[in-house]
Amino acid sequence: MQVGCGVYVHEVRGRPYLYFWHYETKGGRRVQVNEYVGPSAAPRSRAEAIRRCEAYCARMSQELDRFRAASLEGLRRALPT
Repeated sequence: MQVGCGVYVHEVRGRPYLYFWHYETKGGRRVQVNEYVGPSAAPRSRAEAIRRCEAYCARMSQELDRFRAASLEGLRRALPT
């Protein structure tokens, strides 16, 4: 499982734009997805980038908790006591 996200600035025709990247599962594979957020100088774009990062981290934390619980349960069943 690949987990990660971030923000980067990409210049288009001399103007800086903010993009949010993260990993998600598509077709059974983890792929990096880049999403346009808005002009990098706009406070609204910056706030949206932070919101997306926080939401992604919360989602991945829940997913990792479920993965951990399932893995440990499988080990408990498989290992002799």
